[in-house]
Amino acid sequence: MDAPARAAAKTAADAKAAAAKTAADAAKAAAKSAK
Repeated sequence: MDAPARAAAKTAADAKAAAAKTAADAAKAAAKSAK
């Protein structure tokens, strides 16, 4: 695989991880406020 494609794949993976973390944090905050 060439470097640009690798970089694009890593960026996509990083974005997915960040989105998952944001969703988890939001769920945690919602659970805390619902208590």
